[in-house]
Amino acid sequence: MGQYHIVVNLDKGQMIKGDGPKLWEHLANDTGKALVVLLASASNGDGAGDLTETDSSVIGLWRGDRIAFVGDYDDNTSYNTPFGKMSGAQIYDSDQLTDISGAVSEVVEAELGKFDKRPAGMQLLTDFA
Repeated sequence: MGQYHIVVNLDKGQMIKGDGPKLWEHLANDTGKALVVLLASASNGDGAGDLTETDSSVIGLWRGDRIAFVGDYDDNTSYNTPFGKMSGAQIYDSDQLTDISGAVSEVVEAELGKFDKRPAGMQLLTDFA
C-alpha cells in the first residue's frame, strides 16, 4: 500500500492534498508547481517570467511559513500546529485543515495555459480529488 502524504502549512493550518498521493507521486505531479506559487517571494507581473495572475491571494501565501510533507503513518513526529501538538498521522486525518488545492491549481493552470507547455499526462492537484 505505502504511505500517503499531504503538504501542510503548519502555521496557517492549510494543505494541498488532492487524494493524498505517495511521496514519489508528489515528485511526479504538480506539487512542485504548487509550491512555486505558494512560496513565491515577489511576483508583481512586471518582470519577464513573473507570475501574472497577481490578483490571486495564493501567490506567496506560504512564504516564510513552516511547511511539511506529513504522512498517514507518521506517528513518531510531533508538530506544533494552530490546533495544538499533533503527529503527522493526526494532521493527515484532521478535518481542521483548509484545503487550498483548488485555488492553487487555478493559478498553475492560468500560468501554464498561456504557454500550453503542460507535458502530456501531467496531473493537477485537483485530479486527485
